[in-house]
Amino acid sequence: MPSNRPSPGKAPLGADLVIPALALGFAVYFFVSIADLAWEAKANGVLIGVILLVLIAVQLVRLGIRLARGEGDLRIDPLWLPRDALGKRIGMVAITVAFIAALEWLGLTLSLLLAMLAALYIMGVRKLSTLLWVSSAVAAAAYLLFIVTLDSAFPHGPIERLLAALFA
Repeated sequence: MPSNRPSPGKAPLGADLVIPALALGFAVYFFVSIADLAWEAKANGVLIGVILLVLIAVQLVRLGIRLARGEGDLRIDPLWLPRDALGKRIGMVAITVAFIAALEWLGLTLSLLLAMLAALYIMGVRKLSTLLWVSSAVAAAAYLLFIVTLDSAFPHGPIERLLAALFA
């Protein structure tokens, strides 16, 4: 019977490149998206982007040193093991993609409420009161912070429009 644990020996460091690769993609997107902003926003954006690039470089140097010392190789076993968690990981990625896709139509509050419900369920929460309470609390906190307090540019959906009409 095959084991779900990686074999002893060199550490599988390939999985440690996933987050830096995603961060690099985000940094590139960030630099492109700030191109048309005012100079103050550009300055802040460049500062944040450069800090992100420095952190990526630090991680790559750290991994390079470990590879040069022979402490690890570029295997990506930790991404797939343990196998029983793989379905949950894929489910969480799918929920994240669905949340981003639904954000424009459902708005921040409703999208976040539904994403939290699904995420908690995938993670094993089955008690209905816990699912509803935690999801509602997170969605309400996001609404109060991002929509009410900061008046951010998150899309407004049915909940935001209803609450705006009630409190206007």
